[in-house]
Amino acid sequence: MNLYVDAGILSALVVVLVWPFSTWLARADWVTRAPRSAVALWHSLGISATLATIGAGLCVATERFHAGFVGGVGELGEGIAGGHPLQGLGLPDALGLTLAADVGVVLVSVVGFVVVRTVLARARHRRLLNLLATPSRNRKGALTIDHPSPVAYCLPGIRPRIVISSGTMRLLDQAELAAVIEHERGHAHERHGLVMLPMTSLTEPFRWIPYARLAPRAVAGLLEMAADDHAARRHAPSSLASALVALSTSSAPPRCAFAAASHGVNARVHRLLGSDRSSKTVAAAAGFLCTVAVAAPLAVLLSS
Repeated sequence: MNLYVDAGILSALVVVLVWPFSTWLARADWVTRAPRSAVALWHSLGISATLATIGAGLCVATERFHAGFVGGVGELGEGIAGGHPLQGLGLPDALGLTLAADVGVVLVSVVGFVVVRTVLARARHRRLLNLLATPSRNRKGALTIDHPSPVAYCLPGIRPRIVISSGTMRLLDQAELAAVIEHERGHAHERHGLVMLPMTSLTEPFRWIPYARLAPRAVAGLLEMAADDHAARRHAPSSLASALVALSTSSAPPRCAFAAASHGVNARVHRLLGSDRSSKTVAAAAGFLCTVAVAAPLAVLLSS
């Protein structure tokens, strides 16, 4: 098949993934019944769109070799290794190669910048906690800060910190407090800080792309639901639900942290009190969509 045709198919796939499919997924109700799988699906869409974009550029850049995609990439690699990467390169080839290279470089640079910025912000906040927070006497693994406003959050990192304020301890009863701390342990145990990092990287530089606007907010809400499930397996869901309502008007947590009542409290409370909070069938369906999303651009490229 002509690689220009493959480039067109991949370009169409990118548009579908980052626009109508992302819009549909952001509005779908079923994702709340399998939040972890839905998070994986959001990541799969981004991976697939990236592969398809780079693949489309390389298809255009390697069509001149008439050796298929794999053979053309091999020829291109030999030219680069031989010190003459631009030999015989026409305008379409140059544009395709530029697209593939720019997407890779921009994504790596943006993600790297956000990772460094986030790590530094968390390190600064960790130093503040070392000065201001004390280990909780009754809640193993939690830190307390003397602050009248009710606050509860998890600061991600290699050694995550779970922080609750004195205002939170006065506001919640013992069952609610235990459920909230377990919710924050869910963030720490499942490494939600790492899961969220790629999404945070998209917001500022790619805001004009629907996926980049929708995915970070959707994933943040789904991670809160995943942490809710972690807590609900160990404590009464009603205790966590009432705690979320009580904390919904609390002070804003640090931007580099996960707070219990920071996203979609009404929807999460309704979900916690419902009888069909999770579904293995929905999780399996989301897993299937993940596989299809990632396999689609690879199938087009490898069949060239």
